[in-house]
Amino acid sequence: MRQILVALIALFVLLPTSQAFADELSGRLADGWTDTPIEGATVEVLGLNVRVTTDSEGRWEFDLPEGEYELSIEAPVFGEVHESRLVHQRVPQVRPARAYVYTSDFYDRGVPAASYPVGLPSTSGRIDDPAGPLELWRLWGSAPELASALYEIPASQPPIIRVGRRADHTGGDGCTDSSNPIVAIDEMTLDEYVKGVLPPEIGVFRSLAGASEVYKAFAIAARSYGLYFVLRYGPGNRRELGRSVPPHNYSWFHIDDTACNQRYDDQRLTITTDAAEAVSELIMVKRGSPTTLDKYEYAASCGKHGTRPMYQSALVDDNAPTSACAGSWCGHNSCAAHEDNPNVAGSDRCLVRGICQWGAISWAASGKTYTWMLDHYQPNTELRTLASAGSDPAVRLTGYVYEDPEDKVGSAIAGATVRLSDGQQDTAGSNGAYNFDRVLLSEGEVTIEASAPGYHSATLEKTLEAGVTNWGSIRLEVDPTWAPEPNPEPEPEPEDPVDAGGDAPDVDGADVGVDDSGFGDGGTSGDSWAGGESQMSVLSASSGVGGGCQAAPGLPAPLLLTLMLFLLGVPGGRRR
Repeated sequence: MRQILVALIALFVLLPTSQAFADELSGRLADGWTDTPIEGATVEVLGLNVRVTTDSEGRWEFDLPEGEYELSIEAPVFGEVHESRLVHQRVPQVRPARAYVYTSDFYDRGVPAASYPVGLPSTSGRIDDPAGPLELWRLWGSAPELASALYEIPASQPPIIRVGRRADHTGGDGCTDSSNPIVAIDEMTLDEYVKGVLPPEIGVFRSLAGASEVYKAFAIAARSYGLYFVLRYGPGNRRELGRSVPPHNYSWFHIDDTACNQRYDDQRLTITTDAAEAVSELIMVKRGSPTTLDKYEYAASCGKHGTRPMYQSALVDDNAPTSACAGSWCGHNSCAAHEDNPNVAGSDRCLVRGICQWGAISWAASGKTYTWMLDHYQPNTELRTLASAGSDPAVRLTGYVYEDPEDKVGSAIAGATVRLSDGQQDTAGSNGAYNFDRVLLSEGEVTIEASAPGYHSATLEKTLEAGVTNWGSIRLEVDPTWAPEPNPEPEPEPEDPVDAGGDAPDVDGADVGVDDSGFGDGGTSGDSWAGGESQMSVLSASSGVGGGCQAAPGLPAPLLLTLMLFLLGVPGGRRR
């Protein structure tokens, strides 16, 4: 009886419920132009089959185990369904998630614009960092001869950028640490960074004619602009915080996520992601000097009054034959630029330094390509590749290993082994998630195999899709015949010649070597305890959580506690 009681107590302690590890993952969905909350949208945790709908304030909330997640959003707005994703959503949560729909519908119906609309071209609050040419070789070497016309970055040093995440990423006047502090720092590749810049900068273009070409042009511009900040704020000139911040506990960054520099967010749109993938690794450099990079700027609109390219003072005419409009607003008909235009009378903001955003979508509507746009707005630059060694197109493949299709979170199998047919291997984390950051698209299709003690192995065929995170959650079924390897019998100790004839009596005449309590060095009770330990292992393995993320099936905590009290002979809390 005592052995059973000890085993049950150990089981109760070692197998807490999954909710003990749960934490909040919350966010808000709104219209980017007017900040109107979006009610009734579906938010799903990809790979887990967990969904909620947004409330009247546009908010959603999940309780999830610690880990990193990706959310899918479907938002019906005035008869149109807006789809997007949120990547790199972490539990515990560093900052509440924010997502947007990019449409003119609310604005056209009389809802006033927000102070700093998200996804709409803007120049508000940009820091006027002094421009000046920088050499690409400074990123990865100490001498100019390391640079070449096609610079291949060593595989061990890919182009990484650190992004300071401010408390309020809408920008505006809150560009100082005191009023809008950096609350997190994310580190990512430049290509991943670009995918997060396009939606909050010009997401409203997504349904306009020629939008894909504009997104390609701005993917190159955003990558070049970001790389400039990597160079400018490199070693010896760090943007230090003086403190470490999550999720990586970094204390310095290259660029922030507001209009102070250029906007970045975790939201991804299919059209912008596809465009970024199409021009992956391309940057602008000075024409004739492929190792020289500058801060190639852009702004909302010059009002068709011309823009000033880099490396020249003469303006470039920008009177596009078509006026692209988002709903009732044709942005290129007004001015929202960097400074006063010398060709326009009076005080104005009609001069764009570099690319005009509304001008670009107007040119695209008349059939112009992204290469034409870049040559038009920055004629003194040329394109080149910022390629890393072994940079074949690849995608991220992730998913969850679980037991119950109706409760993937609660039946996550931590510690499961996941293998790919290309030879890669990973171990599922505490929330059952596995991850492969780089699976080559040339594989076409991969086989995912998962296995864990106490379960039948399973495989899943996954066709790889470019430009998105590829999901391959896989279910394992309990193997009822499985049992852990028994503990080997201990080798018998050699007999003491003195005791060859039997146990030696102690001074009182009692036997030495026999423990009536059952916990001696080698009696029957010791073997029973080993058997009890083995039984605990079987119960733990059959719980379906691989490491203890929920209580054993059929033994909820209150019932287990009652059983323990009963075994102790304490009904109602009093022993009779």
